[in-house]
Amino acid sequence: MTQQDDVQPDEKNVTAEPQDANGGADAATVEPEAAEALEPAPAPVKKCRQWVTLRGTSMDARVGRGIVDDIAHDLKSVVGRPHACALLHAPDVSDDVLRTLSRGLSDQGFEVLLAELPSGDACCDLAHADVVAAELARMRVTSDDLVVAVGHLPELSLATMVCHAWCGGTSLALVPCDLVSAVLAGVTPQGLAVGGTPDMLQQNGSARFEICDLDLMGLSEDGPASRENVLLGRALMAATAMADSSKAFETLFDATDGLVAGDFNALTEQLTATLRSRGKVVASTSVAVRQSIAYGQSFVAALSGLVGADVPRSAMLADALRFCARLAVASGELSLDDMFTQDELLERLELGSVECPVDADALYEALRAERFLRTNRFMVEVPRALGRVRLTNVEEATLREHVGAWCAARSQAE
Repeated sequence: MTQQDDVQPDEKNVTAEPQDANGGADAATVEPEAAEALEPAPAPVKKCRQWVTLRGTSMDARVGRGIVDDIAHDLKSVVGRPHACALLHAPDVSDDVLRTLSRGLSDQGFEVLLAELPSGDACCDLAHADVVAAELARMRVTSDDLVVAVGHLPELSLATMVCHAWCGGTSLALVPCDLVSAVLAGVTPQGLAVGGTPDMLQQNGSARFEICDLDLMGLSEDGPASRENVLLGRALMAATAMADSSKAFETLFDATDGLVAGDFNALTEQLTATLRSRGKVVASTSVAVRQSIAYGQSFVAALSGLVGADVPRSAMLADALRFCARLAVASGELSLDDMFTQDELLERLELGSVECPVDADALYEALRAERFLRTNRFMVEVPRALGRVRLTNVEEATLREHVGAWCAARSQAE
């Protein structure tokens, strides 16, 4: 169920022009100002609400511009009678955003308690989870209270893990500060690292709210959103659509022009659709369907340890989708037409390729090590059609051949 609340633009008053003797408007008397007034008004920016199905629960997702300002009233409905609200935030969240949230929550009767979250890619581990839990204990937060977490994927994932277990479960609202976090944090939060190995203690999404304010995420006309974060967000949208259904794929394909042009309505609608799709996949009763949410991630994890930090993750994920599609064609799982259609989608989303040399043997071994890290079976996520991805056994010779071909193409590019 999707609810869209359009913000209507102010109506312009257009004064009727004098008519000639024949009853028609005299074109020569139309002033330039009147002509401008007759031009169509720009489309209003939509605000979307989407109930996202999660494993064993659901999440109320809101997407739009400026929606952080008036979300406090809805957050109150989660707990009924307001008590304490722990406002946890990443260090880089602006004071203006914190003031806006604090004022709104206080107006609704919450006692707002601020605390800074551990930050950075390495913060999502057991040691930092203990730090966050200690903060909740210090603030005397209970299961009847509310936690609002503002930040990026690692910080939001850390808050999700702690709040899911705190006092048997404490209501959590996530406020992502970038596009990638908006796509991932609420439905598929990052797992906690163990012994330096990321994502070992995996978790299901459990937040009650996700508030995706495009302005807060830096996606307004003059916003500070990085190009790489936006591209990676698009790559995740593509991987999600491929895992969900042919309809989800078609929806994203049709939205590409608007996304690339920076159309806020297109972005609002597609982000809402992506959250709905990710929730549908992870909440499926089929294990095979749930596993498809990791489409391309094994290749990315293996490759990231072999290339420099300057290689865009968006290019790695896009190449992972291309690689898996070619592997599927060679295994007889996917048609050539579908492979080229996925290629076209990635190109329309302006997703590039990895351009540095990679050793084929090292990539092959890294890919096997990544898969065997969490399972005793070597299977790769490959598409069987547009909107259908499954883990599949791939013959060693076929895998080596495609890894070698991919690496050879990188060397030729140099």
